[in-house]
Amino acid sequence: MNLPPYKAELDFTYAFGRFAVIEALTRRPEDVTTVLWHGAMPPAHQAALAAAAAAAGVPMHRNDATVGRLRRKGNVHCLAQVRKRPEVLAPETDHVLLMAPSHPGNVGTAIRSLVAFGFEDLALVNPQLDPWGAYVVRASVGLRFALRCQVFATLAAYLKAYERSGARQLYLLDTGGEQELDAVEFRSPFTLIFGPEWLDRTAAAEPAPDGATLARAVTVRIPQVNRVESLNLATAVSVAAYRARRPPRS
Repeated sequence: MNLPPYKAELDFTYAFGRFAVIEALTRRPEDVTTVLWHGAMPPAHQAALAAAAAAAGVPMHRNDATVGRLRRKGNVHCLAQVRKRPEVLAPETDHVLLMAPSHPGNVGTAIRSLVAFGFEDLALVNPQLDPWGAYVVRASVGLRFALRCQVFATLAAYLKAYERSGARQLYLLDTGGEQELDAVEFRSPFTLIFGPEWLDRTAAAEPAPDGATLARAVTVRIPQVNRVESLNLATAVSVAAYRARRPPRS
């Protein structure tokens, strides 16, 4: 099978590894066109993969050459070819928004946490990466297929699409935020906003670089000791998403 290496312009992506392939088969079986496995795959893993492919009605073939050519690590023994689809966020649900994310591993790890805590909608504003990239899918362990991910050129475009009525509450995560995370009472539908350095403590009162305003946003800080300048994006998203699903501490 002459499958090409992944490129953003392709109309499909790859899920590499048993867990990611099974997630694709379970979450979006209609988009999986084929599953390939390598002869080095342990028999028990092969059997589990074959059962998932059969349940999804997706063909599965042994193809050592193709898997070996496309994988980046020798311990990856299978892959799935998955069609991309247009994705639009659900307007009534809670969203998470990442401003200009650039590290596929961070985004993939954040996606894994978001799905674990019940979020299904992720907005990426001016991303410096391909949200369908194989690294994002791999880092999410296939949970990229468990949520909707919509890309916006600017923050203004997102706000125009989903904050027009003013009913959506915006929570801006910032190290200088006015409210401590444990004290916030999250009101749905809401958007958790994580961004680069320009989202400092004054951002909620001033226009963003693309002309959008965050004047209505509640600025929130994650309490931490001063030995760390800031948290990794995936860590901050995980902490805030976990907390947003629970009542404030009394």
